[in-house]
Amino acid sequence: MIGLAAGLAALYYQRNTHALAPRVKPNTKVFDDFSAIDLGEFTDHLTVAAADSTALVLKQHGDAYVSEGSLTTPAFDLPQFHSLVASWNALTPIGTSVEVEARVNVDGYWSNWHSWGLWSTTALSSSVTQDVDDTLAAINTDTLQVKKGNATKAQLRVHLHTSDPRQTPVLKLVAASVKPLKRDLMVDRHSTDVDRVIATPAYSQEIRDPKLAPGICSPTTVSMAVNRQNADILPEEAALRNLDEAYGGFGNWSFSTALAGSLGYHAYTAYTDLDGLRQQISDGYPVGVSVQYTKNPENGDLPYVENAPGDTQGHLLLVTGFTKLDGVDYVAVNDSYAATDDSAKRLYRLEQFSEAWHSRLAYIIGANYAGYERLMQPHRVAVELIPNDTHTAFQIRMRDRNYAVTPDMIHQDDPFGAHTTTIAYTLDEGKTTETTAQQHFDYADVDDQGRIKLDVEQIQKAHPNATMITVYVARLAASTLVGKISLDPK
Repeated sequence: MIGLAAGLAALYYQRNTHALAPRVKPNTKVFDDFSAIDLGEFTDHLTVAAADSTALVLKQHGDAYVSEGSLTTPAFDLPQFHSLVASWNALTPIGTSVEVEARVNVDGYWSNWHSWGLWSTTALSSSVTQDVDDTLAAINTDTLQVKKGNATKAQLRVHLHTSDPRQTPVLKLVAASVKPLKRDLMVDRHSTDVDRVIATPAYSQEIRDPKLAPGICSPTTVSMAVNRQNADILPEEAALRNLDEAYGGFGNWSFSTALAGSLGYHAYTAYTDLDGLRQQISDGYPVGVSVQYTKNPENGDLPYVENAPGDTQGHLLLVTGFTKLDGVDYVAVNDSYAATDDSAKRLYRLEQFSEAWHSRLAYIIGANYAGYERLMQPHRVAVELIPNDTHTAFQIRMRDRNYAVTPDMIHQDDPFGAHTTTIAYTLDEGKTTETTAQQHFDYADVDDQGRIKLDVEQIQKAHPNATMITVYVARLAASTLVGKISLDPK
């Protein structure tokens, strides 16, 4: 196990274990194997999962899970810091959620516990709106900031909740990463050489559902990273599992790697440097990074990046490799700010990319957890699409009941809410793509009866070779509904 404070490791673990994430830097602590934890010392109403001894679940009384339990890690040393980001990987069935907290030691004094909010993939999640009163630290959405002095220790606490005694969350990982004060992550020590570009599907966020497109760089980045392995999630599906209600958007760093974790991937958010990126690329994993840039060399307010698609004050993109052309070092990226999927694959000059990546914040998304392969795909439910007489409107039929999508669910965007829905459809015209998200998608509206508006005759005229329409009804914190409309001649 990585990152346990000296003198406490023997209490926390009764035998040696191995972490799944290699080469974690000293500023990042990852707890990802709970198989030998001293349950009495560090947990309350938790136990190891019967099917996975590395994971924690709520205890049971008889056949019922208790409503709440918690894990408190030992305090651990870190390089001096002012900023800390927490991460977690958890499964949250309907009726369950997790809450991660951290406290920091500043010049010998402990702060209060600060929460990253209640999080679940099956309910609306939210960072905190009212932080606890504390003179030492404060949380801002996804980052705990030291108010004065320097912090040198931290401690994590995780609460598991359920409102359904038949269900429990499953905790796979909790982590913390800090931006060190005395080690300049902007310095390129170049201790690792790599000349490799990882083949990764590229998606433009600009061509996705128009109400979501402006703000889904983070879930689109996660989608590309996990789909590069063996997932097949649409950016809209990822976004609607990644909304931070309090923040009002999809860019919460901690929520984003938690999304990847919920799909069965070992994932966490970390502050790192260029060598950290090189090592991940060498190991075969693209890395999400938080950047800001301008395409205008005359704009002195933002770092200039040649070949950038536009200007952005804050953006996530996926680093897929490092290479050299004509003696110049480049970083290969999939940048969802591009206008098309094909143009999202870009090369940025290393020194310009480095300045744009001034945050040094990265999404480390590794391999699947063994035994969790079934989670790699978003949960989708097959439904019937019942046409009206003119085949211009289709009623969703699910489990022998009509399911209506109202216009406000389709158009709700300010703010996004619990009923926000996307209806996307694609045509089968005999073309194959590596992932579903690389197909061409259009977006449908609904009528006042809650039916999907699709004019089959017009679609067939425009696409005479199409044999099938596949419709995806992506819902916030809920299963995606999938229906098919045959276009075969009668």
